[in-house]
Amino acid sequence: MSHRGFVVGLGPGLRARCVPRANPLRSVPRVPRPWLPLSLGRIGLGLRFNSTNDKLVTKTEERQSPFARLSSAFALDKPAEPEDDKAESSIGKLAELAIPEKRTLATAVGLLVVSSSVSMLVPLTIGKLIDFFSSNASTFFGMSFPVAATLLTIAFFVGAAANAGRVYLMRTAGQRIIARIRNRAYLSTLRQEPEFADRSAGDIVSRLNADANILGDSVTSNLSDGLRAIISATVGVCAMFWISSKLTLVMLCVVPPISLGAVFYGRYLRKLSNLTQESLGEMSKTAEEKLNAFKTVTAYNAQGLEGRVFSNNVETVFNLARKEAGASAIFFGMTGLTGNLAMLCLLTYGGHLVSSGAITVGDLTSLLIYSGYVGSSVSGLTSFFSGIMKGVGAGQRVFYLLDRQSAIPLGVGQTLSPNREGPISFNDVRFTYPSRKEVEVLKGINLIVQPGTSVALVGTSGSGKSSILTLLDRFYDPNHGTISYDGSDIRNFTPESWRDRIGVVFQDPVLFAGTVHDNIAYGAPGVTRQDVEEAARAANCEFIWDLPQGFDTPIGKSSLSGGQRQRISIARALVRRPAILLLDEATSALDSKSEDAVNAAIDRIIHSHHITVILAAHRLSSIARAERVVVLENGVISEQGRYDVLSRTEGSRFRKLMAAQLLLEQEANKH
Repeated sequence: MSHRGFVVGLGPGLRARCVPRANPLRSVPRVPRPWLPLSLGRIGLGLRFNSTNDKLVTKTEERQSPFARLSSAFALDKPAEPEDDKAESSIGKLAELAIPEKRTLATAVGLLVVSSSVSMLVPLTIGKLIDFFSSNASTFFGMSFPVAATLLTIAFFVGAAANAGRVYLMRTAGQRIIARIRNRAYLSTLRQEPEFADRSAGDIVSRLNADANILGDSVTSNLSDGLRAIISATVGVCAMFWISSKLTLVMLCVVPPISLGAVFYGRYLRKLSNLTQESLGEMSKTAEEKLNAFKTVTAYNAQGLEGRVFSNNVETVFNLARKEAGASAIFFGMTGLTGNLAMLCLLTYGGHLVSSGAITVGDLTSLLIYSGYVGSSVSGLTSFFSGIMKGVGAGQRVFYLLDRQSAIPLGVGQTLSPNREGPISFNDVRFTYPSRKEVEVLKGINLIVQPGTSVALVGTSGSGKSSILTLLDRFYDPNHGTISYDGSDIRNFTPESWRDRIGVVFQDPVLFAGTVHDNIAYGAPGVTRQDVEEAARAANCEFIWDLPQGFDTPIGKSSLSGGQRQRISIARALVRRPAILLLDEATSALDSKSEDAVNAAIDRIIHSHHITVILAAHRLSSIARAERVVVLENGVISEQGRYDVLSRTEGSRFRKLMAAQLLLEQEANKH
């Protein structure tokens, strides 16, 4: 049973809408609503009459405003603004979403007017039928009964066809809006700086999925419900005044308190829904984080601990759901009671008017059914208002994705010529990560890398090696100082043209679903099969030819070692023919055999290609291949020079690091 109260009505295409509210986490399948053969007013029995929607609506669907689940990570980026201003802005943007579908929606509204008008004939027809048979009249609506019945049947068929057309157009328009939102939001997300997605990828996915669904429904199905409620209420009240103004005035005394209660209920629901969605977002992030680290959880027997953490999040969601259930119970219980009392008054006073001959039994019946339509419309308007409020909350989340400006915007700056070459220069570069502003990672780096040379960045963990590479690839920009290429600040180039000159190999290579060829050619759609094979040879990937389908072998169906995956990643970087190759601890997680294969590929690149190679490494086998070694300590360069010179210099920082590394490698070899 629903919390919304029961509004009944009679007419073609009119169905009951059941809204389960018990469990916010349980999904309920969509099924057609049962027919209601008769409607005698608004009775508080737990079902909400609705003639415009043909699906069951769950608590999850209603509460999960896609835009309300704004995670704390994203909230840090958003400037605070008044609640009413945000709501007003989101309502305007909701309306803008419907503009591309204005013709479809206008047609659907026209069909809605037709179907609603036909539906509103039903109460009047029932009353006239009662009077026709009870008085043995010779005419029905001023015509012979067969003719009138035929015309009414045709009208009902037209109304049913119009209703079907309205539902189809509204649904298809809604799905197009949802698809458009998802595409724009996903593209907007991809254009952000990497840290934005790294902080809460799960929350972004929920915005693209559930939030976009709610937003699309709020400007189509919810709009349709609201318009139908307005039409039904207007026509119903006019018809009631035409039948009996006295009885109508009695009924209208019920509307103001219900409307006022709906306003307060809708506002409270919006705030509570926002809190609920934030809690759901936290619950989802917790589950996503731990499921992504499933092996770690299992290895440390932390299932019970993580179960308790997740249970606390679920308990928070449940407590908020219970508060909403209490508010809904009070509101809909009171509206149901008010509707029942109003119906009792109408029957009592209407019976008096019938006995005095002021109205007929048929008129009283029509008036009672019209009161059911009006009660249904008031309930529909309450639902419409609540849906709009949830759409506003959902809109704030999705529109944030659409409107957010990246800290490193694409397409801004001059295009770097593919033939331009020059030295890379770090000039007093200082840097702190946005998520750790209290820790300065780089503290004044001054470094020049000549084109076509190789440089190894050496240092202990946290010394700033990887940070230099991320700045070079413009995942971040320095807080102070400049990084220049051929004398120009790299921030003056468009990020796309700058990254086109760079190949990157990360410590943990990521291979995507698809074939080996697709992974090597990733991000370089114009490369040929020959280019891919040449890059594979340069990266020492001879093993590819031994795979079951060679370059056409699906990655998921082939068992690749860490070294093989790393070499495919190197081939992916080389196929772009980069001017700069960045290697971030490319061999740190490999066994000695795989390390030798990867180092052989790196050695071939350094000596056979005119590429500037900058590698962050701590293994001596990788460091020795570079022409110059730069030693980093606590965010500054402590010394730099040739490998053979630094390794033989007594008291050098590099020699101490090398000795410590040799000791570690010897201990590892013993075990």
